[in-house]
Amino acid sequence: MVLRLAYVLLLTACSQSLFDNNSGKDGGNNPGGEMMVASSCTAPCVGDAAADFDGSPGGANGRWRYLEDRRNRMWTPMTADGMAYAGTVENVNRIAKCTSSSTEHACMSLPGALLVSASGATADPAIELKAPSNQVVQISLKVAVPPGAGDHVVRLYRNSREDVLFTGTALAANSLETSVTIDALANDRILFALAPTAAVQNVGVQLFVSGTGANFPENCQVAIPFGAAMGNDVDNLCGGDFGYANWETSMMEVPTLTAGPFAEQGMAADITPDRYYKGTNLVLRNEDSTLQFWVRHDMFDPSYDAWVFSDLDLNSTGGLGVVLFNNNGKKMEVTTCTVATQTTLEFAGDITPFPEDNSWHFVRVVQKGGLVHVCLDGAKKFSFAAPAGSLASQYRPHMGRNVVWTPSFAKTDAAMDDLRIFTGALPCD
Repeated sequence: MVLRLAYVLLLTACSQSLFDNNSGKDGGNNPGGEMMVASSCTAPCVGDAAADFDGSPGGANGRWRYLEDRRNRMWTPMTADGMAYAGTVENVNRIAKCTSSSTEHACMSLPGALLVSASGATADPAIELKAPSNQVVQISLKVAVPPGAGDHVVRLYRNSREDVLFTGTALAANSLETSVTIDALANDRILFALAPTAAVQNVGVQLFVSGTGANFPENCQVAIPFGAAMGNDVDNLCGGDFGYANWETSMMEVPTLTAGPFAEQGMAADITPDRYYKGTNLVLRNEDSTLQFWVRHDMFDPSYDAWVFSDLDLNSTGGLGVVLFNNNGKKMEVTTCTVATQTTLEFAGDITPFPEDNSWHFVRVVQKGGLVHVCLDGAKKFSFAAPAGSLASQYRPHMGRNVVWTPSFAKTDAAMDDLRIFTGALPCD
């Protein structure tokens, strides 16, 4: 394939999110910073994890769940035990309220917060809030770890651990504080999970979700839950839609659906080798940006690579292509066009092995500054150089087809779900 013949490669580390508003302490990564997270849930408050905790399965406003995150896209509801929730792993995973444990050191640091303990075994205690509507929200988090305890890994994520919004480490005798602003879709699951790196200890947790008052969408360009497909297309909840087209006739058809990556996500797009999706709007990449989606590759055509996503621009450079191919095992390539003349095409990008298991996997491609970072299932795989603004394309995004470029008939047999594109850089891992 021509794209794999002309790479300019640079490797670097993935970085934290630009959606991160944290200008203060973050568990020792920015020691000495000023406190930046409010001590109360600012209006309009969507959810206050501690104030809403009342012993009921959904909390005071019915939007919460208290779970054990099994680290495999499986969540087990905790069992109510008076004014606490207890898990099953070593009987240690537990969520309670500080008002009933005021002598705990963590509660002295964060009075009125939740008191969370974690086993560090095979599942993490997790708190989930389901977004009630499409809106721009700020997620504010404080975690206080008492002296003598082990450090704790803190995760904020959306719908699954792979879709990470923030990861940090809360150190003993210290606190971690961060805030993250996102465009949340109705029924998006915003989750916090906690895992100790050593000794189990009660930890104070303050978690607020507030509306920012900004018009939705603020940073989102594409957000497609395919289970909501109707007619011949599926709505892009951040503006426009994606039509499902026949390769031979280019006529729009009713999308076909299949089971998604996990039950909470609903149905997913089933892309057959003779069909593809095409968006109505251009993706704007004049600033930092994030592309992400779930994909389950089913089968290769013996003659062609599988184009999963593309808005590559081979007329004037730019765009992104994500393609799967078979070369001594399944590989994933992410590429952008850097030189486009009548005689020369050049590309920047890189390649990583892709699992052969025909299961669901999460792809995130982040441009931050002059670098593109690629993560697979929440783990960084590679980075390459691409100057800021260079990914802009004059072609609309396609799923299951490489726009109009040779080989224009390369076909894809795969399922995809939850395609999202944002202005701004989410963390790669």
